[in-house]
Amino acid sequence: MTLLKLTNSPKRYAWGSLDLIPQLLGTKPDGEPQAELWFGTHPSSPAEVLDEDGGKLSDRIEPLGFLVKFLAASAPLSIQAHPSREHASMRFGEGYPGYSDPNHKPEAIVAVSEFEALCGYRSVAMIQQDLEALSEADAAFSPWLTALASEGLRGATSWALEAANDHAERLLAAASSLGDRGQLLTKIAQEHPGDVGLLVALLMNHVVLKPGQALYLPAGNIHVYLSGLGVEVMAASDNVLRGGLTKKPIDRPELMQILDFSELESPLVDTFELTSGLTEYRVSAEDFSLYRLEPSGANMLIDVALKGRAIAVCVAGEIVISTSKEESLSLRQGEAAYFADAAYFSVLGSGTGYLAMG
Repeated sequence: MTLLKLTNSPKRYAWGSLDLIPQLLGTKPDGEPQAELWFGTHPSSPAEVLDEDGGKLSDRIEPLGFLVKFLAASAPLSIQAHPSREHASMRFGEGYPGYSDPNHKPEAIVAVSEFEALCGYRSVAMIQQDLEALSEADAAFSPWLTALASEGLRGATSWALEAANDHAERLLAAASSLGDRGQLLTKIAQEHPGDVGLLVALLMNHVVLKPGQALYLPAGNIHVYLSGLGVEVMAASDNVLRGGLTKKPIDRPELMQILDFSELESPLVDTFELTSGLTEYRVSAEDFSLYRLEPSGANMLIDVALKGRAIAVCVAGEIVISTSKEESLSLRQGEAAYFADAAYFSVLGSGTGYLAMG
């Protein structure tokens, strides 16, 4: 068999939602957070195969170079970024703490529900306006404005990461001078009071994705997921550098080494409709490509070329995947499948799914 239905147990991170993944799976919430559900061969949580042979997917196939997840957040994740392959390889070879493998970790997140995030840097002009307002409200922030003027986004980020903890409290005290951004920071502070990551959050784009919209996070992109349910696809790596809003290990000097300090004018991923019911997300990752599947009575996706190996997940309704090897598998909402070793595949049914190939 080269078409396998998959399952797994949820990751219980504290920022996870109590009900978003259970609602997707059609199960009852158990009172504990369910943050992520992984589909792939990553050794931290390899998927289980649902057939008569059973066992782990990692015991049945060669390791995949990508990983697919359901991700459900009810509280902010950490401020973070991922290294380039070259930097990760160097640091892993040196045995530097926090690098568990020599790989990069580009990733994409597609919204299943409304999904809120911070992603990449806002324009310098917008940040300058906010820092001017802050400096008028509290002179303690004048050096931050000076750092932005003299060293750009790098200087503003360094100043924020090195600020004293009382600056986070002073930021909240002056939040009314920041309008909607001040309200957002006040909300984040409920989960992370006194964290200088709040200052970094002021520098980032605030994005609210509608279902079907996506973000792409290449090496060096600074980001924070805030809330919502999404399908996340990434290179199979655990390399993450954190700078705040977390109780996990933080390495701010190393984070500064890998960040991309460019303005990100448009965080949303461009999409292209290949044919009716099949949409490609234009991401530049070497490790995977990403598509939305929307079959219906009028949109039958017939004989789509299979490039390598694939994992598909269904997020609404029901989709039926069949391959040129005359295998067929039905996926209902919340279910996932792996398939490979076929020249083509087709998708029928009436529902919405996402497909990663690599």
